[in-house]
This record gives sequence, structure tokens and C-alpha cells, in this order.
Amino acid sequence: MINKEISEIFQNITVLQRDKLSFADSSVESVTAWVATLSIMQLGDTSQSVLQAICEISELNCSETLRFDLIQILHPITESILSSLEKNILNQGLSQSERLDHIVDLSSRIRTYFTNVYINIVQRSHQELTSNKLSFFNFKQKRNLKTARTLATFYALEQLSLLLIQQQMIYSGRLTHQWLATHHLYELAVKNQEHNININQLQGTHFTIQNIQQAYAQVLLLDIFNTHQIRPTETQALYQCTFDWVKLVQVLPRETMLSRYIVDGSKDVPPIYNRKQHVNFHTSLYISTQNLLEHVNSTIHRESEYLSKNEQLYLSAALKFHVQNVLGTTTERQHERYEYSAQLQMCFSIPTAHFYLSKAKNFAETLNLNSNYGLQSESNKHSSIASGSDVASNFSDIKHLDREAKQIYQAQVLDISMNGYRIRWDNVAPKSLRTGEFILINESLNNKWKGAIIRWIKQSVNKTYEVGLEVLAQDIYPCAVKVPADRSTVNFHPCLMVIVQNLNESDISIILPNLPFFKEQQAIYLRLETEEIKVYLTKTLLITQSFAQYEFELMNDEQNHLIEQFIQKQSTNLNNQDVWEALK
Repeated sequence: MINKEISEIFQNITVLQRDKLSFADSSVESVTAWVATLSIMQLGDTSQSVLQAICEISELNCSETLRFDLIQILHPITESILSSLEKNILNQGLSQSERLDHIVDLSSRIRTYFTNVYINIVQRSHQELTSNKLSFFNFKQKRNLKTARTLATFYALEQLSLLLIQQQMIYSGRLTHQWLATHHLYELAVKNQEHNININQLQGTHFTIQNIQQAYAQVLLLDIFNTHQIRPTETQALYQCTFDWVKLVQVLPRETMLSRYIVDGSKDVPPIYNRKQHVNFHTSLYISTQNLLEHVNSTIHRESEYLSKNEQLYLSAALKFHVQNVLGTTTERQHERYEYSAQLQMCFSIPTAHFYLSKAKNFAETLNLNSNYGLQSESNKHSSIASGSDVASNFSDIKHLDREAKQIYQAQVLDISMNGYRIRWDNVAPKSLRTGEFILINESLNNKWKGAIIRWIKQSVNKTYEVGLEVLAQDIYPCAVKVPADRSTVNFHPCLMVIVQNLNESDISIILPNLPFFKEQQAIYLRLETEEIKVYLTKTLLITQSFAQYEFELMNDEQNHLIEQFIQKQSTNLNNQDVWEALK
């Protein structure tokens, strides 16, 4: 949990109680010389030294222009430290250890104190500018204070974006007054007509985000995209994309037909979906993201033409799907939650699901290729016959699931909805506990497994997590797939066939690993036990960092009976899963 001292940092302006710095003289030259002595290789010691320096500069009784210059000197080394610390957090996932707790606490302290220095500079500069009469005010000092206020606002919003990213990485909530401070910074800039000033021209920099309005739009976007349904790596990737996207976001004082989100600057809340609000909600800003949605949609069909360098590096198919869903659908819950108490069994990943749905058979065994050459090329068939080799030997490189991968976990159900569960995860989190992961679940080991997805994860009390699960299908069967172009080797992948009953019809789709060669308009071979059917992937129903779900069409409609026979046989065989036998 976040330290109380950190959680309340934005509520009050820092008291100026220090006459001098302990590590250097209170001058740009002296602090610059001190920073030159620090080494990023000694990360622990340097982190503590920089944190202490930030705290002292925040409390130093000096002019705000000097404070701004001093904190700017610390800016590069501070970002280097935070980048290193956050990489450690990113690599650890949800694992829990004293070392990771220390890293999280240290990183949170540095980021919040650093952010707060810039916020305080804005507040004090504004107070000084508004409390002095023009006739008694030094013109140069006034100009410098205005510059400090503008630049500090920009850097404060930049840090608030990075603080939000850090919080999303560890699945924690926002700090008290964090959003109030964010909205106030922007509103103050608008009031002083500083929100569109080009920061690069003011400071001689080369930032992609060029003004305060774009910096504010970035913070808003990061929250809008944070539906708790993406992983820390994807959060980082979206952050990189927002540098291009902020110019496509409109922040307006008046409502338009495209105002999808709204802000009440007097409340400590993020932007919310534009619908009829409570009488106490007073909308001050309207946010339109339609241009951004249209841009992302356009990248689907004309990718090379529309993607920037950032988007080419970071905007995966899964993230495009996520952005389209967030910006293109209603954000309100469709189903009520109901109190419910039960123990839920669950296991992770498509290979593990395939293993249990195949009654504890390893993937290679399920392909039944000992005497069936299936998808091999003609030359491979003849060479296999000539050498007397067994086709199954080609599967020696397919790894068997280890005991950890086969692990079945238990979690306490907190409540349910029509299509899912909210559970509490009390135990040590495995690496596979990630948003977007495919899972099998059931409420009793005697019941049939159901296919589901981890939709969201939020940090709760005492190092526990709340996890949202969405059930994708009650009926799910194991099979395999192979891309026709890959005919030189036997290269199958586990696949799951999903059956959803819809009135008098059944909707059939398949769940595949999220690999580059599985995409819409792609032809693949679908292997159903010993039968092979060529199908065509048509519509993407769901895509995450782990898997993708597609509708498909048969190349030969006359083979439809093979699918019907497969479903009928699987439905009969999978009514009961002998899980304990599988674990032996």
C-alpha cells in the first residue's frame, strides 16, 4: 500500500523551512557540480541522494525562478533513476517480495515529490504574480515568473502523466487531490492564456508535445485508456503512442456532437463518459476523441501509410482492438453485479487449457500424426517414408507442460454478473496472472470447464488483488491449427473451438495464440483429431496480448459435417473432466 505521507502530498503546499541545502550551495553552478558526482550504476545510493535533494529543494526558502532552475538540473538524473526502477517493477509483474516493495515505495516517493515541486512552483508563482501591483513590480522579474509558471505547468503535467503510468503498472489507485491538481493546472493555464504557448520556442527544446493543452490531453488519454484491461507493457506502449495522438484530441469549453468525455475541474475525479450526470457534477470541459478513433480505424486497412514511427513500434493489433473498443463503444456496465460466495478453480493459458480439455494429453499426442502425414509437403512425405522415420518425431521440440504450468489455483469469488466473476487473489501471484490472459474456470472440480478471460486487475488492501473475469463460453473444445504457407515443417499450434448458443443457432469461433501469422483474411488448416479442414479467418471477435478469437468460414462447405461430428463427439466426451488424474 502507498505510504500515507505520499498519498496526501498534493493536499497542501510545501512549507518553505530550509535556509540552505545540505548537499550543495543554493546555486545552479553548485548543484550542477554535485549532480556530476552521482553515478547511475550505484542505483540505490544515488536514488536516495536524489530523493533527499528533491525534498530539500522543495523546502528551500528561495525565489521560484531559482527553485525551477535547481529542479531542472536534477531532471535528467531523476528520470534516469525512475526509468531503471520502473523497469524492475515492469519485469516483476505482480510478484511480491520485500525488495520489490522497497523499489515500488522508492519509485513512488521520487515521482510524487518530483511532481509536487513543479506544482508548487506554479502555485507560488501565480500567487506572487497576482498579489503584487504592476506599478511596484519589477518587469523582468514578472516576465521570469510568468515563464517559470508556464514551464512548471508543462513539466508538472508531464510528471502527472508519468505518475499515472506508474500507478497503472502496479495496479494502484490515484492519490488524493491528484486529479484536482491536474485540472487546476490546466484551468490556470487557460485563464492566463498560456495553454497554447509553444514550450520549445520558450525554452529552446525539441519536445514532441509542444504545449500545456497537449500535455493535459495526454494525461486524460492515459486515464481513458486505463480500463484495467491491459498489461503494464501495453500501458507503456500506449503512453508512447499518445505523443502522436494528443493532436487528435479536442479539449473544449463547450459541448459538441462529438463530446465523448467530460471533466468537472472542481472535483478530484478523472474524465468520465458523457451522459446525464448527477446534479452536483458541473461540467467544465468537453473531450472529443472521434478524430483519434478514425485515425486508429484507418490504420487497420492502410497501415504503412498512416502509422508514425511510434505507432509502428508500439501499436500492436491487440492495442488497436483495445483503443477501438474504448473509444467506439459505450463505457457503462451492461449487467448488474450480485453478491455471491464460492471458491473458483482456474488455470492459465491456451496450452494448459488444451491439456485439460484433452483429458491430460500433451499437445503432440492429440495430433494423432503417427500414421497421418496431414499437412506435410509431398517431398517431406517421401523423405519420411524413405528414411523410415516416424512423423511424430518431428514433435520432439514441442515442450511438454511442466508442473507449474499445469497448476490449478483457487480464488474466492466476491460477486458475479451475467457474464463473469469478481474474485479476490490472496495468494502469491503467478506470472500468468495478467490482464488479457485466457483461462479455464469452474466452481467445482467435478464440473465442466468454462473458457474465460482476465479482464481487469486492481490492487486491493494488504497486498491482495481484485480480478475481473469474463466468461467467453460454456462449451469449448481442443483442436489444432497450422498456416498453409508453412509447409516445409510440421508446425501446429494449440487451438480452442468455442461454441456459443444464440437462440436457435450456434455461433462457432476459434481461439488462437496471438501470433503475427494469424490475422483476418488468413487461410489456415484446422485439425480436428485426425481430420484436416482448410478454413478462412474472417472477423476478429477479441484480441489480447496472449490470444485472439476469430470467426471463420470453410473453404469447402461440404466439410461442414466434419465440424458437426467433432462438436458432437467432444460434447459427449467432455461432460466430466478428471482433473486429479491429469495432475498425477
